[in-house]
Amino acid sequence: MKKINLFVLVVLLNSIALSGFSQKRIRKAPLEITGSALVNDIPAKNYAISVYLDGTKIDSLYTKSKKSINFYVNYNQVYTFLFEKEGCKDKIVIVNTNIPEGLKNMNEDVFEFEVEMSQSLAKNSDTEDYPVAVLKINKDEEMLEASKAYHAFTHPD
Repeated sequence: MKKINLFVLVVLLNSIALSGFSQKRIRKAPLEITGSALVNDIPAKNYAISVYLDGTKIDSLYTKSKKSINFYVNYNQVYTFLFEKEGCKDKIVIVNTNIPEGLKNMNEDVFEFEVEMSQSLAKNSDTEDYPVAVLKINKDEEMLEASKAYHAFTHPD
């Protein structure tokens, strides 16, 4: 029996929230994801990033540098990026690369994001351990972007 952990819950939540995508089209080129951690809006160093695919860790690294980290991911998958830094709360970013039906081209095959490590990003303490962002392919814009609906859910005014 598989262990039930936070990542399984996150993947399940993401699958429900982002249902309706089609996996019929498969792009050959990988999507470049560039991520970095911030502490008080300043690039951080000495942090770890783990990458999960369907709840299984597929890659991890520790960086002593303030430079952004590049990852290359496949289309039609759901990835979880876990950022860990000593003295900070862990932060999770979900990246859904499923291509919506009817999408002709992607305008860009690169996406960059930053994760604030020093403080809580959620105003609602009930969502404190939820991902800080869910990224998905926007059919109308034909690009990867952060889900506005998910952001509004985890950051109510």
